[in-house]
Amino acid sequence: MRVPLVIVTGFLGSGKTTLVNRLLARRAARGETADKLGIIVNELGEIGIDGALLAGGTTRQIELPGGCVCCVLGDDLDRTLIELVDSTPGLAAIVLETTGVAEPLPIAWALERAPVDQRVRLTAIVTLVDAANFRASRPLSASVDAQVANADVALVTKTEIASHHDAAAAIAAIAELAPRALVRRGTTDEEAAWLDDLLADPTRPHLNGQASSHVHDENCRHPDNVDAYTAHGIDSVSVRVPGVVDLEELEDQLAALPANYVRIKGIVRSIDGRTGTDVIGWSVVHRVGPRVSSEPLSAQDHEEGRIVALGPDVDAEALAACVGAAIASKASDLLAEPYTPR
Repeated sequence: MRVPLVIVTGFLGSGKTTLVNRLLARRAARGETADKLGIIVNELGEIGIDGALLAGGTTRQIELPGGCVCCVLGDDLDRTLIELVDSTPGLAAIVLETTGVAEPLPIAWALERAPVDQRVRLTAIVTLVDAANFRASRPLSASVDAQVANADVALVTKTEIASHHDAAAAIAAIAELAPRALVRRGTTDEEAAWLDDLLADPTRPHLNGQASSHVHDENCRHPDNVDAYTAHGIDSVSVRVPGVVDLEELEDQLAALPANYVRIKGIVRSIDGRTGTDVIGWSVVHRVGPRVSSEPLSAQDHEEGRIVALGPDVDAEALAACVGAAIASKASDLLAEPYTPR
């Protein structure tokens, strides 16, 4: 029997990793051991972040760094899926989390090729739509519209911080781009529960109470995006951070970067004077649009920190300068590594 596969996609910062993490937390909370779940995480740059942010447990996790799965990692995806299915007895389902600039249609086509089509079957393309930033993101990359146009299900996220105007514009765009898609608005916990139910019984009618009629062929691409998946218009740069950073200063530095830095994510060793202690620990730092946030990362054992920035014409040296200004220990080994998707 072929293993059902769900593609989780959405533009930079829409909440894909948060959703998958919440799904894993639900499975861990109920002590799920019988049905194994495979997680494949595709990273745009050469340094992986998202895979390290995913919780462990009774899942099999595989990272695909170094390029966008929809345009340069086709053979790697084939090999990964075949190896995952053949080497994991009891594998019940697979979640493929794409990069923030991937277009899902080429991935759907790839899943129909032999011999992959004998191992997996595509259950649904689930696209996360950031209600707060969708309208502003559309001019940045053709993949923003393509992700929605090819969706079976659109999960509208960030509604709690989006203005009424932005949220309404995002929902109207979904209706225009993907009129047959199921549109869901809810909390991350509610959407994780829905995804959990889908993975538990992927053969049941699950889209608006009925089976999906969405056929992923050449006709479901948005007409403006015919050749977009070869370029995307989004660059990625990364910085290795071997030292300890002042977390508050790092947040201030990242917040000061210009608007073309659409998404920044990183794992760093840090101290945070706001906590009233100088204890060094691991933290994860995010910037989505202009908003910067961070939280402690427990039980992690990374050799060194790293930060990735994504957006049009992002600059490795500017990112390195931000990190350098926040270093609380020796910064001479700071290494900037630019990466531009081909």
